[in-house]
Amino acid sequence: MTQIARDRAKRASACAVAAAALWAAATGAASAETLRIAVAADPGYLDPAYWGSSSEQLLIDNLYPRLAKYVPGDEWRAELDAAKSVDLSDPQHIAFELKPGIMWSGGYGELTAEDVEYSFERHLDPELESGVSAEFSLLEDVEVTGKYTGIIHLSAPSPSFWSATLSYTSGAIISKAAAEASDGYFEATPVATAGAYRFKSHEPGQAFMLERDPDWSGAAADFDEVAIIAIADDNAAKVAFDAGEIDYTYAASALEYDSWSKTSANSELRASLDPLWMGISETYDGLSDIRVRQAIQKAVDVPTILAAISNGRADHAAGMVAPGLLGYRDAAPMQRDVEGARALIAEAGAEGTVLRLDFVNTANRATIAQIVQANLAEIGLVVDLNGQDEGTFWSVDESRAADLQLHVKSWTGNPDGLYMMQYFTSDQVGVWNWEGLSNPEYDALVQKARTSTDDTERGKLYAQMQALMVDSGNFLFLTNEPLTILWNDKVVPATLPDGRPVFAGFKKAGS
Repeated sequence: MTQIARDRAKRASACAVAAAALWAAATGAASAETLRIAVAADPGYLDPAYWGSSSEQLLIDNLYPRLAKYVPGDEWRAELDAAKSVDLSDPQHIAFELKPGIMWSGGYGELTAEDVEYSFERHLDPELESGVSAEFSLLEDVEVTGKYTGIIHLSAPSPSFWSATLSYTSGAIISKAAAEASDGYFEATPVATAGAYRFKSHEPGQAFMLERDPDWSGAAADFDEVAIIAIADDNAAKVAFDAGEIDYTYAASALEYDSWSKTSANSELRASLDPLWMGISETYDGLSDIRVRQAIQKAVDVPTILAAISNGRADHAAGMVAPGLLGYRDAAPMQRDVEGARALIAEAGAEGTVLRLDFVNTANRATIAQIVQANLAEIGLVVDLNGQDEGTFWSVDESRAADLQLHVKSWTGNPDGLYMMQYFTSDQVGVWNWEGLSNPEYDALVQKARTSTDDTERGKLYAQMQALMVDSGNFLFLTNEPLTILWNDKVVPATLPDGRPVFAGFKKAGS
């Protein structure tokens, strides 16, 4: 899941040039054999049990196999990956057969059904404290029936377990032998991978380097190496791109598209699944009165925010699920009502309340925060802005969980909306559910959606969940952010519909 490490700040050009220089030092001389991709931040955890940022998701998606994966193209479409076949006719008992001959790097042997069993069942181990255990709540076990075959047993039929979990990042398969060799725990250094590329090296301040895996039996990658280079600033990324230091950058703000498209023919604006919203934490004393939360919803000028961060390219959202997907909430977004907001604040006796607004300190998020601050001042609320680096923003211990107030954020989306909405149940309060939504009706809808085998019904359940989120006063949905991608003439990109790169599919131009 989850968090979005993708907003890049527009900072002073001097900072951009400095960052580009650091990049150059980190990457060394440009090489036609190295594919250089810019990301927003260094990955911290490459264990699928702990991934959180978009950089971590990108690496996990490109290094570990899954039974099926979403593939490059203009539409979200999954194809079998490590699986030779999967029987989905019984969504409670999913039978699979692996392709033989998929080898783990590091000499850890062949991928087998025991690896699948280990990879999925470990999320049920409370000592692991898997951050994505909610996605495996229906898993009973994985029955190994042969070297390459097994049956995934669920406690109830669940088509969404396949689409939202097993085909996505949390469904990554790891090597049992490699994980056990590292006592079941690893951070940013994957012990064993299985794919076109394997881990090569990573040092602080340097690019995260991958190299072609000589043991990979699938289609050969076109580039010898892939350099993953962290930079959090859109302008710096563009400067580095113009200097020839990177080949591909993605997930830049839609605000950049107008200028970037004028200087490079190889730029596109992509629709994303990623919801952007402001969370309003019910668990904080100053926000425990629903009238205050609803007043905040009414007071914020969302169209002005969207115009400021996207030149009007972003649509005002009424929920989390992106347009065109199952469960999209086709409802009118909330309209600004300053007088109504003032009346609610007066009724609640909340004039002069001081609130803190947390956000990742990029220009995009700072713009949103400043508009919110001005809007809420109009209704008598004082907002202190608290821009933070990404690591600090997304770190939540018990103390901070109790002090969450207002927070602007987005999550990586999924073609199945349940993926995101399952993290706002009561048992996720203080974990991923920063908004403090604790509603038995919502919890019941999530459980019903998990086990529904009827797509039409599931879509309606997702829409109901999003309506409850709005009605709680805890969510102010802004948009599903459009994003800008940029590449040079040396490469032919292979990307998911939202621009996320699939390393193995990139080709050298003219090859």
